Amino acid sequence: MSILRLIIFILICSSLPLKAEAQDETAMQLLQRVQNSFVEVRTTATKTFNEANGHTKVATYHAEGFGIIIDSHGLIVTNTHIIANSPQIFVGLSDGTILEAKLVYSSDADFSFIKIDPPQPLEVITWADSSQAKQGAQVIVLNKANDGQDHVLGGEITDLIYGMDSDNVEMFELNIDLVHGDSGGPLLDDQGHLLGMITAKKLSEDNKSYAIASNKIQREYELYEQNHQE
Repeated sequence: MSILRLIIFILICSSLPLKAEAQDETAMQLLQRVQNSFVEVRTTATKTFNEANGHTKVATYHAEGFGIIIDSHGLIVTNTHIIANSPQIFVGLSDGTILEAKLVYSSDADFSFIKIDPPQPLEVITWADSSQAKQGAQVIVLNKANDGQDHVLGGEITDLIYGMDSDNVEMFELNIDLVHGDSGGPLLDDQGHLLGMITAKKLSEDNKSYAIASNKIQREYELYEQNHQE
């Protein structure tokens, strides 16, 4: 399936605390083991409008979602659509610390790397090899619910989406109904390893969402590191 054939709806984000409420004990234990590798990403932007009466009006926009720590020194991957055109980016760590972040890299796909300066080394997510994922594989995601808590949802990979000019899996289709606020969240395998990052849901169909494959993110992370070695 070509990425260009996907009809997707970008997930914008809402403000909820990063506290998990799992549907079963196993999922809760898994989340507790890796949740320090997840952050909240918050952005603020203003825009000035000219009104018909000649006055100007300033509007403030906020967007929020998840990010995933991929380097202990403060490099985080999140969706580009969360932070696009935002002069201020803030990151909330799992212990409640809020730090300002800067954009350091944007991919052609819907992910970017942002950088914070943490007071101490951060816990880094462990990568899964997304090329080994199979259709029907069981996966876990975080879901922001209407009760003000984050939930652990289970589902499966329903399709593997390959690059147009390569044999690499670049996205996964999932049978999970995600909502506003899930963007940038981790797609985990049954061992708690990062299999991908949530990016979108299908506009016209429930229980169909999409994640960027971890290998695609990891390849660009490795190139970024090579180009920014001190």
